[in-house]
Amino acid sequence: MPAATDKWRCVISDDCMTATLFLTPPAEGESITPEDVALYLRANGVTSGIIYSEIEKAIKEKTYYKDITVAKGRSLIETQNGYYEFCFSMGEIKHPTIRSDGSVDYQSMSIIQSVSPGDVLAVYHPAVPGSSGLDVKNRELRCKPAKDLPEIKGSGFDVSFDGNTYTASMEGRVEYDNFKLHVRDLYELRGDLDLVTGRIDFRGDVIVHGNVRSGTYIRATKTVTVDGSVEAATIIAEGDIVLKKGMQGSGKAKLVSGGNIYANFIEFTEVRAKGNVEANIILNSVISAGKSIIISGRRGAVIGGISHCVGEMRMGHAGNNAEIRTKVASGISEDYDRRHHLLESKADSARASISKTKREIEQIRDVRLTDDPKDVKDAKISQLERRLKRDMRLLEHVEKELAEIETTISVGMNASVSVEENVHPGVTVMIDNKEMQIKSPMRHVKFYRPSGSDVIEVSEL
Repeated sequence: MPAATDKWRCVISDDCMTATLFLTPPAEGESITPEDVALYLRANGVTSGIIYSEIEKAIKEKTYYKDITVAKGRSLIETQNGYYEFCFSMGEIKHPTIRSDGSVDYQSMSIIQSVSPGDVLAVYHPAVPGSSGLDVKNRELRCKPAKDLPEIKGSGFDVSFDGNTYTASMEGRVEYDNFKLHVRDLYELRGDLDLVTGRIDFRGDVIVHGNVRSGTYIRATKTVTVDGSVEAATIIAEGDIVLKKGMQGSGKAKLVSGGNIYANFIEFTEVRAKGNVEANIILNSVISAGKSIIISGRRGAVIGGISHCVGEMRMGHAGNNAEIRTKVASGISEDYDRRHHLLESKADSARASISKTKREIEQIRDVRLTDDPKDVKDAKISQLERRLKRDMRLLEHVEKELAEIETTISVGMNASVSVEENVHPGVTVMIDNKEMQIKSPMRHVKFYRPSGSDVIEVSEL
């Protein structure tokens, strides 16, 4: 090896994937060979990926006093695990757009992801194994083993021959959770619901893309969505109700929801929801919400009628300049406490009866305690078992109602009415069972009743 090697410099990168060499000219009468360079590199830890063509080129062209790349490692190719590409929204509910004035565009809202036969639901991309790498120090860079995902199970879809493409086999609502995919029943009316169509009573979700005319009826075990306007109709859903253009009920309409109700506006309508009622305006309606009433936007208002929720109520305006009679109420009445105590007593009685009946059955079955004939014992046990089943059904019913009342009482602890803009005279505010008549205009206020207090208090927002 030439004496000039003491002036050479080999640098290995931090990731050990490249090595560079700084060469100096050989002394008078000496020469540099590729073998000399290779030996030098190995002596400095570079044992793999040596680029002999670059070394030969540098020697031939006398490339001195310059760093040249003389070794490169073999890069690791990462493993790509299998994954599903879903062709539908994975979100739960698409929330409406909030306009610049704070009001809500309910037309942008959708709670149903619907598909038609032949629609691609998901495409599986199988795992792709990687390949190991090797650095310039001849150390192996190992890749992780490839992992495939489980096959999707469910109903309402077909799977391609290669098992990678999932296609809807029916019209309906698509649901997915943890490798379980289902296309559920969906009733979709492309036009208006009028007196000719008359009535929809469907076990599943309902979408009406047109208007819902007066005198019609919709009942669904899941959700109801109406893209158009709703007149004096009745809509009952165990799930949410979304009215993208609102409802003009003419005093004859009814909305009943086991979930939430969303509407651009609600006028002259009776409304009951176990969850929230959200709208941009409520006019001359009777509203009852198991949780909150939220009227959005600076112009959002409750005018006329009676609006009651258990928890928080928020709006821009209450009443109007004409001082129309308007009641806004929040909280729970003393009837809830009385009902709660009554149900607790019923539950205790049912539990005591169940325990007593079980003891009596055991005593009859114990041969040491009675010598009655078998047919007499069987008759007594049969009678007791009927009583036991009756009491257990009663207890189940009572405990379910108790749980609902306890949830309602919990929500009612946050009872309040907040008005971001104007409260007009003619408005009555009610918190729990206490009332306040508004005699003069108020602005930016919150009405609430402190725990243990008998009066409604007012604070600034």
